[in-house]
Amino acid sequence: MAGGNYGGSSIPTTPIGGVALLAGKNTTYKNYNCTTAVGGDSFVYKGVSILTGSDVPIELVMSPPNIESQTGGVVFLCYDCSCSDIMSGSTEPSAFYSGASAPMWKPVIIGGNGLNS
Repeated sequence: MAGGNYGGSSIPTTPIGGVALLAGKNTTYKNYNCTTAVGGDSFVYKGVSILTGSDVPIELVMSPPNIESQTGGVVFLCYDCSCSDIMSGSTEPSAFYSGASAPMWKPVIIGGNGLNS
């Protein structure tokens, strides 16, 4: 399954009914990305009609404003990609990090006639 997170702030994806998604595609869900559509009959994405009648999920990264319609109660798996949440966690590569004194982590100032400090 596509699932996953492609730069957003929520893991895992959230199931959103097609009717709700269409109603809020330009407001509530405008900054969301959807990775899967399942159930229902069909939906139209960027002018292309996609059948969803089987229990096989359709894996496609979609932007809700580009979802034009849906029939039969398609459910979309989506996540917020506004990136407006606080960044958390550690980005320190602990296996290779030895502090700011390591040559690879020293700042380099460009300009100043070669006076890098």
